[in-house]
Amino acid sequence: MMRQNLPSWVAFWLLLSSIICAIDAFFVLLRPHTLPGGKWNYLFKPYNIYIQVDARYKDLKDAFVIGQSWMNIVEVCLNIVTFILHRKSSIMSVICGIVVSTMTCAKTILFTLMATQLCTEEVLFENVDWPIFAGLFVIPNSIWIVVPFLCIVKLSSTVINNTEKHKKEA
Repeated sequence: MMRQNLPSWVAFWLLLSSIICAIDAFFVLLRPHTLPGGKWNYLFKPYNIYIQVDARYKDLKDAFVIGQSWMNIVEVCLNIVTFILHRKSSIMSVICGIVVSTMTCAKTILFTLMATQLCTEEVLFENVDWPIFAGLFVIPNSIWIVVPFLCIVKLSSTVINNTEKHKKEA
């Protein structure tokens, strides 16, 4: 049986993104308690700034943000499974890493598109200062697209290299 670990930077990314996605999901799913004035707001203070930029996060009825938060929970679970497989040196960690990275990248692209006039007539970021918007929305979403894409590329090349190696040995 072929044993394969994830590159350490991919494993680190999966753990880091699991923590951040879990916090984000809990912030949304536990509203209104996490909003300013809520009993758990002290745990989510940075969101007091973020909701000034992205009003969807303070809208208790925004179904897209709620659905995206449930997808964050699924993503965290898949990241944990991938990391466990990685610790067992299973080649399945590479396959799961490709799947979860693809999911993360696609979810973030959809999240970003849903904030544009391509998907809604509502202008969400009309009165937001550009540096604040870039720092709180553009850069973080770009990271959540670029890093998973790099994971996909790296892990896909691992699968391709292992397949070619296996063909040569056969």
